[in-house]
Amino acid sequence: MRNTARILACVAGLGAGAAQAFPDSTIEMIVPFGAGGGTDTVARLFEPEFSKALDGTIVIRNVVGASGSVGAATAAKARPDGYNIAYLPIGPASIQPLLRPGSYGGDSWEYICRTVNDPAILMVPADGNIASFDDFLKMDSIVYGSAGPGSVPHVAMAALAGATGKEAKHIPYKGTANAMNALAGGEIQIFADLPSVVKSFNVKPIAVFAAERHPSYPDVPTTLELGYDLQFSVWHGVFAPAGTDADKVDALAEACREAVNSPAFSESMAKVSTTTSYLDPEDFKAFVLKALETNEAVLKDAGLIQ
Repeated sequence: MRNTARILACVAGLGAGAAQAFPDSTIEMIVPFGAGGGTDTVARLFEPEFSKALDGTIVIRNVVGASGSVGAATAAKARPDGYNIAYLPIGPASIQPLLRPGSYGGDSWEYICRTVNDPAILMVPADGNIASFDDFLKMDSIVYGSAGPGSVPHVAMAALAGATGKEAKHIPYKGTANAMNALAGGEIQIFADLPSVVKSFNVKPIAVFAAERHPSYPDVPTTLELGYDLQFSVWHGVFAPAGTDADKVDALAEACREAVNSPAFSESMAKVSTTTSYLDPEDFKAFVLKALETNEAVLKDAGLIQ
């Protein structure tokens, strides 16, 4: 009887240990944009290191629509069991909830980590009639483009137009590539986007939406230097649905920290002109909530929300 009791106790102990193991099945990570896009590219470079650090398997699921809000809403409403997470950039995380209130918001998440962060850069055609920020200031009106309504290029330019008192016309396009064609063709005069865009197209950077100069463009002044405290960046991070167990959040956060700080991920990001920038769950949550607050004020000033 004693031997039988011991065997049953051991089996029960093993069962409890197995139940506590995380992850013991595949984790699905929603990316709210299509395969091959900027967010998807970074997510797929991040995933192998994240899976390795977690000692598990993570698969990416692309859920597209409404500037990323469909995928974000899908992730926010998923079962909070640790096996459903999202890889979101700034737009779906801190702009679209303001433009499309009700489906999800800042309180819809357990915050796992921030992975990358790059400032937006103000750019003009390399051979155009705007050669500096001073030239921009001398203009009474401006026509600018964006990668879509509510995107970072749109919000950054709307804020800049308001701060400088410019009469501005906004033309949205279906993605950065289309906007760059419009810039080259003279349909728009100015644009704001990532450092990687500057490297990929025949444009000239004239300002950085940041407090510090960008290492790749040390001669380009910041908006803060120029007298305008306008800081806009494109960042990505990992989120889990609100209510996800704290132990699983901790495990995901620790794996995320290891992945972001891994040499392999840093090297991959350097190749696509993207900067790794880790924030832990507490700091990431504060960062996103502050972004929501800032973006709400900008969107109201631009007349995009009430």
